Amino acid sequence: MSYVEQPSLGREIAVPARLPMILKQFCKAAIRTQPYDLLKWSGSYFRALADGEEPPVKSRLEYPPSSTASGLTLGFLRVLLRQFGNYNKTLPIEIISRHWECLCLDRRDLDTILAIGGFRRTCQVKKFLAIAVGLLGANLTETMIMICQLFSHEPDGGSAMIPLTLFIEIYEYLAGLACDGSEKDIFDQGTTERTACKESSVDHTCSINSQDTDVDINLDSELMSKEEVDLSKTDLSTEPIENSSLEREATTNEENENESLTSQKDGKDTIGKKFCGVKDVNSDGSLSSGVEKHTKITYYPNVPGIGPRVSTERVTNVAAWMLECARLQEGMVGPRNIRHTNCPSLHERSMSKS
Repeated sequence: MSYVEQPSLGREIAVPARLPMILKQFCKAAIRTQPYDLLKWSGSYFRALADGEEPPVKSRLEYPPSSTASGLTLGFLRVLLRQFGNYNKTLPIEIISRHWECLCLDRRDLDTILAIGGFRRTCQVKKFLAIAVGLLGANLTETMIMICQLFSHEPDGGSAMIPLTLFIEIYEYLAGLACDGSEKDIFDQGTTERTACKESSVDHTCSINSQDTDVDINLDSELMSKEEVDLSKTDLSTEPIENSSLEREATTNEENENESLTSQKDGKDTIGKKFCGVKDVNSDGSLSSGVEKHTKITYYPNVPGIGPRVSTERVTNVAAWMLECARLQEGMVGPRNIRHTNCPSLHERSMSKS
């Protein structure tokens, strides 16, 4: 029996009167948003409608589209801003990650943003979005123009003005970040980095200058020296030995024990270097330089939209210019003030090598 000929068994399927309109709105939202994973995005869309939340939908079709299928665009950041509600909020990373995945965006971009901002459990929405915009720009000047377009309450195509206080706060925050791909200096490594130590296939982090690590190393050195002393106390010739065969056997045993002692010491040194980053032991038995970092050379992430740290003098000059513009614009500034010929450059210009 075909499907159309099956009896309804006395049940009637109730079709909601608003179903055609719901499907129509869904199709329009999918066309405007152009999600990478339509099935996953559809589940997030209807779940948001059922929970009374802002759905992950762009306000209009974005052009030009992203260069990659799951790439980040300013339109997706506008969707996140609408879902978060207020850019002054501080949200848990789990909530931000969930909204990010609902838009089917690349997870690697999210990890980069969290790494640059140093966000662990929570983060402020405007700082998160500011770094995200930095992934789109070619330099800090273009990034600040797009930030004005993102946080402005004006419609698309307008002057994209934002409050002066918001502009200065975000600019000073991004200007203090180092994202030029350069090598980190010793000061930053010593204060911000942590070394991963492995013990019995269990990963845990320990500070480079951790006192516990130094104690453990000293304890291992003491244990090694005690074992060496105990083994050296083994006397194979306490009584005179006249038999040459016994003497040769005792000599062989002593050589084997010396080799065993050497292999034990080398093995412990290898384990110490592998799991706790201990350097070679000096001739006097002391450690050469305590704990060695697993990664000797670390670099800042290379994000052209943020670039290197901006000097304090440049930040002060930009703030003075924007303050002068805000006095004539009721406390608001925008892209036209950034593009003005009298505006100082917002980013450090790279010097070409001759």
